[in-house]
Amino acid sequence: MNPSFSKITRRHSLGLSLAVAGGFALVPIASAQAEFNLRVVQGTDVDTLDPAVSRSTPSQIVFNNIFNTLVRWKDTKLDEIVPDLAESWSKSEDGLRWTFKLRRGVKFHDSTPFDAEAVKFNLERILDPTLGSPNRSLFSSISQVNVLDPNTVEIVTKEPSPTLLEILAEEYASINSPTAVKKSGRSYSRNPVGTGPYMISEWVPAQHLVIKRNPDYFGAPGKPDRMTFRPVPEAEARVIELTTGNADVALNIPPESTDKIRRNASTDVVLEPSSFQIFFELNTTKPPFADPRVRLAVNHAIDRDAIIEKILNGYGRVPEGIFPRGVQGRGPRQTAYAYDPDKARKMIAEVFPGGYNEPVVIWTPAGRYAKDKSVAEAVQGYLNAIGFKTEFKVWEWATYQKTLYRPEPGKGTGKGSNDANMWLLGTGVTNADWRLRRKFSSTDDSNLTGYKQPKVDELLAKASVDMNYFTRMQAYADVQSIIWNETPNSLVLFDQIQLIGVSKGLKGLEVYGDEIVKFDQVTKQ
Repeated sequence: MNPSFSKITRRHSLGLSLAVAGGFALVPIASAQAEFNLRVVQGTDVDTLDPAVSRSTPSQIVFNNIFNTLVRWKDTKLDEIVPDLAESWSKSEDGLRWTFKLRRGVKFHDSTPFDAEAVKFNLERILDPTLGSPNRSLFSSISQVNVLDPNTVEIVTKEPSPTLLEILAEEYASINSPTAVKKSGRSYSRNPVGTGPYMISEWVPAQHLVIKRNPDYFGAPGKPDRMTFRPVPEAEARVIELTTGNADVALNIPPESTDKIRRNASTDVVLEPSSFQIFFELNTTKPPFADPRVRLAVNHAIDRDAIIEKILNGYGRVPEGIFPRGVQGRGPRQTAYAYDPDKARKMIAEVFPGGYNEPVVIWTPAGRYAKDKSVAEAVQGYLNAIGFKTEFKVWEWATYQKTLYRPEPGKGTGKGSNDANMWLLGTGVTNADWRLRRKFSSTDDSNLTGYKQPKVDELLAKASVDMNYFTRMQAYADVQSIIWNETPNSLVLFDQIQLIGVSKGLKGLEVYGDEIVKFDQVTKQ
């Protein structure tokens, strides 16, 4: 091993001589400064409490309180990875073996000791195809996990992995109690056990989820005594919950309500940048979107300025590429798609001279993204205007997620989405490799659209093992250009801005660009 210290950043090399060692002292346990129940309302319910199988931001917000990962991002800048359950780590000269020294004396909420066997169990579990994790491919570079002693674990990769530390910092890599997973079996998704500052108290789906402070947490204790998360799908209802004092935080508030919240003497609005882009994924495995010319055409059928001004009250940005601001490896700005319905009709006529007469099935959630149902209805109108016959279906978020990501071996990459032609989603992933690979690699299990482009596959494959940060980022920029200008797999709509309603006097909110919000250090005056 060749241990040395190197700052891990989004903008600097994550690969050259990457071996980070510790020297980080444990945070002393101190008594909580305030005891109160922090009340959070969000547009959708938690879909699962098993980090390995979740792809939902509302769930990941809760995970951040219940679980720890081996390493984590230091703060919202995403410019440095620091220890969490690992105290230090080093990398072999060939870049294939990573050795992690683990914190001693840490216990899961069920009193199971945290050790190297627990790390091995969790990584092998998410890699097991029988689990059906939609995040499995993210960890596919790992070939072995070896326990060297109770406090030392070795991760062996198939090829040099420039993104391994970033992967291990993801919520999907949260470390669960092996005892609890084995004991609960299929019901583990309702009975999570981690090592984090909070532990599950009660979850009544569609009503509320309550977590309570872990008195034995190894790090800085959480400040709220309890946190209660409630799904309130109607956006205006979330505003009422906030302004009447029934909630301390309202996530994803509607743009038209910002002035109302600001005028209220006891509430305010927090505006934060977002790495989320909202789009309709297009099923590329069947007509009409099997032909890339049609996918390009529909991108010219949408008046994004009108959507942003009339539906989002100006709280959004017209996309200039598939990476919004704040995403690692964002390439040069592309030319935004011009609103030109005549051009869209002509491009479609080249593929379907007599018009496309089959129904185009549109799916959307309601309450997950900013004005998602209203935006989807506007898109339906634009598609009808260029000659498509559309069918529209609105989904409850948890069911929508389970349907889209339902594993169906042998039935194509569309998974549960093969019944639709397009479905509304968004992504805030800041890791360039994962953001691209899960959507555009033809061999990735997370690729719902069936997208396949040989040059994109080639560029992503080379970048995945390129330890030179700068050449890797160039490959990602090339991929972005191809997808935007030649063969898109989505109908991009807008880059999102985070709008969060809060009670005045609330301090300590930590908001990330991918819309993860950390609440454990929040206080209220």
